[in-house]
Amino acid sequence: MLHSIGTYFYERRRGYAKALGIVGGLYMVGRYVGDRLEDVRRKVVEERSAREGDSLRKRFKQNLDDISFTIMAHLPILMHNVLTDMNVEALTAELQSLSKAARDRPAPELQPPMQGHNSPRTPSLASSVELVHEGAHDARSDSGSASILSYSVQDDASSRLAESQLSWVQPSVESSPARRAAVPSSSSSEAGGESMSSSGVSSADGVPSSDPSGSRASLTTSKKAEMWREVKLLTVTRTLTVVYSVSLLSIFTHIQLSLLGRYKYLHSIVQLERDEGAREQNDGSIASFFFAPRENPFDAEAQFSKAGIWQEDSLWQDGIDAQTERKYLTLSWWILNVGWKDVGERVRRGVDEVFEDVSLKSKLGPVELHRLISDVRRRVEHEVTFEGDERRINFTSTLLPPTASAVTHLLARNGFSPSQGDGQDPAFTQLLEETRDVLASADFHLVLERCLDKATETLFDGLRRNVFVPDAEGEETPVRLAGMLPGLARWSSLALNSVPNELVDGLACLYEISAFAAIMYSDYESRLR
Repeated sequence: MLHSIGTYFYERRRGYAKALGIVGGLYMVGRYVGDRLEDVRRKVVEERSAREGDSLRKRFKQNLDDISFTIMAHLPILMHNVLTDMNVEALTAELQSLSKAARDRPAPELQPPMQGHNSPRTPSLASSVELVHEGAHDARSDSGSASILSYSVQDDASSRLAESQLSWVQPSVESSPARRAAVPSSSSSEAGGESMSSSGVSSADGVPSSDPSGSRASLTTSKKAEMWREVKLLTVTRTLTVVYSVSLLSIFTHIQLSLLGRYKYLHSIVQLERDEGAREQNDGSIASFFFAPRENPFDAEAQFSKAGIWQEDSLWQDGIDAQTERKYLTLSWWILNVGWKDVGERVRRGVDEVFEDVSLKSKLGPVELHRLISDVRRRVEHEVTFEGDERRINFTSTLLPPTASAVTHLLARNGFSPSQGDGQDPAFTQLLEETRDVLASADFHLVLERCLDKATETLFDGLRRNVFVPDAEGEETPVRLAGMLPGLARWSSLALNSVPNELVDGLACLYEISAFAAIMYSDYESRLR
């Protein structure tokens, strides 16, 4: 039997050898073709990865452009709220009307001066309080961004007039305690040292006159002194509130659009992998007949599955729908309508503490003003603990609603029904919590500090161009604080409504904020470990 089997194969040895050679040749050809196809595929993947890298850079650049556009779209709302609640112009107009009424009122007759006075001093209500005039033409920055309207310094006669207008008359110590309380303590240095009795005019022998017009003049002067104080504090408060509000709005918009852009980019990569996998499965390949298909190291879906987040994290798998995106972007309503007020209150307290004792007649240069502004910033950005230490303020409640009910109220106020609240949208809840984590990070505080430094620098660049006019030797001339107020008020207004905007453009060009956005945009590797 064995002999017959051996004879059978021996007689057919040529056929078996031929068949074995054909099979071996096909295997070698298939192996060669498979290797070549794998090489081609790897090259295609590498080229595609390079294209995706370019696409990622393009997407990120487009995201930064979208951020700048979004900030500019929000500024009109912020401008309306800030300029309405901190209406320096209305207070200035009222102060001007009081000054005009004082000038139009006939001055009371004064008795001849006492014997022995070498140079009689005649207090005049017509030269009480008047605003320093502003220039009427625009001055734009070298980059083309509208900055501050030029504050033109008048000639010597106008300067002397401004000085005389700032030399207010102040009620004397004989006035009632209520009236003394109405006038701030700092007004004694701002009033130019001129004192009147409670009636406003003294007779030659020092006996107060009973002229009722003098009493009205004294009350008007006291009111104007208090209004000048309010103009001073409100102008500085509004300027710094704009600095803080625009800086916080800029950072918050970078956070929002960077997180959304990241999820959109990854979802597009996953969808591309799905489509290509489906095409390869339908087309097949010669190599699949000879060996099992190899795993694609660039398969994003496989990487997500290995990381254990593919089934857990719907944002990575399904992306962000339009409804969730609109709800998330609606959160900016908080800083535009509520959060900026919190900042404004903190700024006002700091300005009251620092500028209360600074006389309107004090001459300040850029260095002195910068020192005062830095002192206010320290009080705004830090708080003193019970242990007596200073700690940095957390601005999370300024940028986001502090409670879940506040979030629900915000969404309902902006047209989202209760059924569409954050509790019914896990993707929105995840975005909200991730945003809170970013706001509590050390990176956020560092970027905020850099943005505030840049915004303050932009403010002083504008003041140097339009307020601190260099003298003949090129040195910046100190200016009375009263002379700075129009320039500060004009800067805070134009920082909110100028297009292009010097403040927004300066913050957008800041390296730290771009790097911060890039970190958030590309922060997905940690989730794949």
